[in-house]
Parts: sequence; C-alpha cells; structure tokens
Amino acid sequence: MDIQITSEDLNFILEQAELENETCHLKHSKEDPAENHKAVEYLCQRLGDKNTDTVYQEIRVPVCLECAEAIVNPKWILMYCVFCFKSQWVYRPFAKYNYPPGNLVYWLDTCPFCAEIADKPWIERSKH
Repeated sequence: MDIQITSEDLNFILEQAELENETCHLKHSKEDPAENHKAVEYLCQRLGDKNTDTVYQEIRVPVCLECAEAIVNPKWILMYCVFCFKSQWVYRPFAKYNYPPGNLVYWLDTCPFCAEIADKPWIERSKH
C-alpha cells in the first residue's frame, strides 16, 4: 500500500500541530483578553507585488473560533496592521466610513498607532 502525502497535506498537518498551544492574536476586550481564547485556525495573507507575483512576506495570524466567525460575518470588519500586527474590529452599522460590502478584512500598511509613534522623535519611540 502506497501512501502519498502532498506538500499541501504536510503543511496542513504541521499547521494544525502548531495551533495546539496557540491563542488568538486578534484584539479582544479588556474584560476577555485574547489569551483566554484557543486558536482554531490561521488567517493568512501574502504580501508582495501583484505585477510580478513576487511574495515578500506571508502573514499567518492564529485566530479563535469567535474571531473566525466574525471574519466571515458581513456586519464586522477586521482592520489588521501588517507593520505592528495590531488589530481592530469595526462594527459596520456604526462605522464612520461607508466600507464597500464584501470587504471583510483590511490589511493596513500602517495604523493610527503606528502613525502616532512615527510622529514622535526616535528617542521617545524607543520606549514603546
């Protein structure tokens, strides 16, 4: 009996094993921190040049079941900063801006937190 395992299958098995001790890396409330939520899946995004199909970085964010369900819920939008890895949930009905339907995750080059730090002198920035 020949058992064939593709590299995709192997990667899936390894990723699931890695998730065993992971917690959610997305923002939760102060009363219910992310550390209390076991990760069940990865949110993945490749960053690169779409003109040349060059991938510079692949982001893999462990997410819990609650966040995974919110990501596919059209009432919620996830803002994720690829520079500082901070996230913020936006409830679409209360959003200040009119986000197009269908866009559920926005991958930001920088976020307000990054912009705030970038405006400060280097000496103060090193304290963060």
